[in-house]
Amino acid sequence: MNHQLTMLTIKSELFDLWTEESEAHSYGTWFASLKQILDRHFRIKASQFFIYDNESLIPLNGTDSDRSINLSIPMESNREKRNVSDNDILAKLQGKGFEFADEYILFRNREGEPIGLLLFKATNRLRAFAASPYWNELEKSVLRLIHNVRRTYLLETKGESYRQLFNVTELFNATMESRVILDGIIQAVSDSFPDFEVDLLLSHERKELSQAYQLFDHMNERPSALDAFLSGELTIEHAHDLTKTLVNAPIKGRQGIYGVLQVKAPIEYDFTGMQKDFVRVVANTAGNALENASLYDQSHRLIADLQLVNETSKKLNENLKFGEMVLFLKGQLIRAFQPSELAFVFKEAGGRFSVSEMSTAYFREVSSRKYIDYALCQFDSGKREVFDANFEVCVGEEVPYKSFIAIPILNQEEMLGFVVLVHKERYYFPFDSFKLMRSLIGHSSLAFSNSMLRDQLQELVDKDNLTKLYTRSYLDNVIERSMAEEAQGVFLMIDVDNFKKVNDTFGHAIGDKVLRNISRTILSEVGDSGFAARWGGEEMAIYLPSRSMADGKALSEQLLLLIPKYTEPSVTISIGMRDWSRESRPTFQQLFQEADEALYKAKHNGKNQVVIHQAASTKS
Repeated sequence: MNHQLTMLTIKSELFDLWTEESEAHSYGTWFASLKQILDRHFRIKASQFFIYDNESLIPLNGTDSDRSINLSIPMESNREKRNVSDNDILAKLQGKGFEFADEYILFRNREGEPIGLLLFKATNRLRAFAASPYWNELEKSVLRLIHNVRRTYLLETKGESYRQLFNVTELFNATMESRVILDGIIQAVSDSFPDFEVDLLLSHERKELSQAYQLFDHMNERPSALDAFLSGELTIEHAHDLTKTLVNAPIKGRQGIYGVLQVKAPIEYDFTGMQKDFVRVVANTAGNALENASLYDQSHRLIADLQLVNETSKKLNENLKFGEMVLFLKGQLIRAFQPSELAFVFKEAGGRFSVSEMSTAYFREVSSRKYIDYALCQFDSGKREVFDANFEVCVGEEVPYKSFIAIPILNQEEMLGFVVLVHKERYYFPFDSFKLMRSLIGHSSLAFSNSMLRDQLQELVDKDNLTKLYTRSYLDNVIERSMAEEAQGVFLMIDVDNFKKVNDTFGHAIGDKVLRNISRTILSEVGDSGFAARWGGEEMAIYLPSRSMADGKALSEQLLLLIPKYTEPSVTISIGMRDWSRESRPTFQQLFQEADEALYKAKHNGKNQVVIHQAASTKS
């Protein structure tokens, strides 16, 4: 065998290979052609080529379509550490699936750093050529090819990475939506690693994200992911229990770390330095973009919150009635927080707290008391507000509504009442919503306090101080409005029989007590069906809007029966009644006058009875 001729032929073929294939920029084609040269001259049938980069050997096959499965083998790049034995390197390669090989050629640059490796099963022809003086010249020729191919490979790979990074950066810079950014992270990494799993482990829940993701679990997360999250550095884990290699890249902004981007590859896969850099840069770029989007969202949310507080405060200070204020605030709370149920609880005169009728349906049920009682207990223990994301843990039982907020309505440290919001989902209300609700109720408290004071003052004007019945002027307005708007009604005039004798015999204090007892009885019997007023002295009046003569007669007979039982000393009353309807509609003054005439007849017919105008009297 003429080794010199073989050497010259191989050099010529390598030169032709470089000049013919350089325009194609396909490193796979170069190595496929080199394989043919080795086979032709040395009968080498099994071989593999590697490019060395970032302390990794990357096997390259003959076609670009085979590049999806990579394998890297760490190598020492330090010049002083070049004395690795042949058997060690060969054993590593054979352990990675290249059992056919028994020889290799390691190509190094001028600094002694590996740039490539040719692995093969040696033949007798090759061994004979290796013993000739032309072996070193062959190594140098192949080294030049390896060097050029490696440079082309790195340029192409980096160019592709830069294009992908440019696209994802352009996407991140073009949006202020967290959803688009997070979806973009998954898409960019999935496009680069189509055969691998890509997961997002986010530190905060994001309901707006369309792609699947996991909430970062600080207690149960894998140590490598936790290390990446806490240190802010990329970590690698060969998870044999999962048969996966994990790359954990922190999604890092300037002000914090917002999660971890995790790529899962087969256990035998080793990521190259360029691939790690790509994942790291994508995660960092996304972290900055996500931070900007979060700040943008936060600024808009704060503006919206301020507008809500300002709008609510302005409306509540428009001299609304108390019920109108509660109804308006209810609408604002539902719009802003979207609770499943809502309750207003106010303090009554005796210090007892009662649920307002403005509350939603659930809080009018007995089962809702656990929420009200729990809030009261927390307030009594000194808490300023209550915010529980999982109410079942607080009460130790299953409940229909898991998320719970209660905010007090205060006036100079005195609790006038409180507002409760609940939702069926756990952790439904974020802390920002809690802070906004606290601000909203705080700004509303003064308006509620003023409204309560205004209602109390109005009650002093509208009601008699002794009997707590309405004043005559208030009842006049009620009757006049009813006769203009409604179809019928009943007016009763009441006089306490022989009341002067009670005052003369027992004194005015006892007389006042008798009047209060009569008033309580009247209020109890009338309830919400009408209005009762003190007409003057021992005279009282009742008006029943939209009620018939039969209703008025039934009420009169009940009062005739009860009042002697509930007064001490026992007294009786006389009643004059006048009803009206569309068919018989008296004037405002006629109604009073004719009821007074009926009362006059009752007094002169023996007292303790009701007389209906233009009707026979009925004795009790």
